[in-house]
Amino acid sequence: MRTTVIAALCLLGVGCGGGQKTSAKSDESAVVGPPQVAWKDMTKKQKQTYMKKVVIPTMQPLFAAYDKDEFSTITCLTCHGDGATDSTFEMPNPEIMPLPATPEGFQALMAEKPKAVEFMAKQVKPAMAKLLGEPEFDPAHPEAGGFGCMECHTTAK
Repeated sequence: MRTTVIAALCLLGVGCGGGQKTSAKSDESAVVGPPQVAWKDMTKKQKQTYMKKVVIPTMQPLFAAYDKDEFSTITCLTCHGDGATDSTFEMPNPEIMPLPATPEGFQALMAEKPKAVEFMAKQVKPAMAKLLGEPEFDPAHPEAGGFGCMECHTTAK
């Protein structure tokens, strides 16, 4: 169950920032982020700061409410895995639970872990999309893009 939940949180590893208006090229210690500065335009340092000061504090209560014992504390490692310690992590993160590649596989996952799937779909995905300044991915309109499960999870082989 932890890997399912961790997958959604992985997206957090994308960066940190978000508060005062400033350009992506300005003071690296300032907390900046969407909508003031688009995620794609933020520097690595700005993303790290945003993740630490905005994303983790926003997501911590959601994860704690989902499972207070397993997620009493979340860190960069929660979503990004071991690579978070030296910034070698990849997103999507192959260390977290791969998701099914077919609609039938997703149906089976929903039957097996309904609470985890609902948590990811109704809390983690919308919260992370908002934090990153992106629309949510809609499988009915994949051409529109947006933040979804595969930003954090790889596909099962």
